[in-house]
Amino acid sequence: ASPIASSVYEPESFSVLSPTDWSVSDVVRYFTAAGFPEQAAAFRSQEIDGRSLLLMRRNDVLTGLSIKLGPALKIYEHHVKELQKTHNRK
Repeated sequence: ASPIASSVYEPESFSVLSPTDWSVSDVVRYFTAAGFPEQAAAFRSQEIDGRSLLLMRRNDVLTGLSIKLGPALKIYEHHVKELQKTHNRK
């Protein structure tokens, strides 16, 4: 199976699972691999799994995770929002 081309950074190990199937550890690995290891810990402490990640709103990421504003904005705009566009069915 060939990976689906996407502008969203998805490490190879994630190409098999849809984000809705990610565990908390998968979410942590995703953000660690994407260059946000410190912020990834916040997703673990808040027990954010893939399904929860896809439900997050901008304000949840900016204020609910207790992470610095700069990284929080990048995480939301370039990762959470993009994953939602790609994987949420409306």
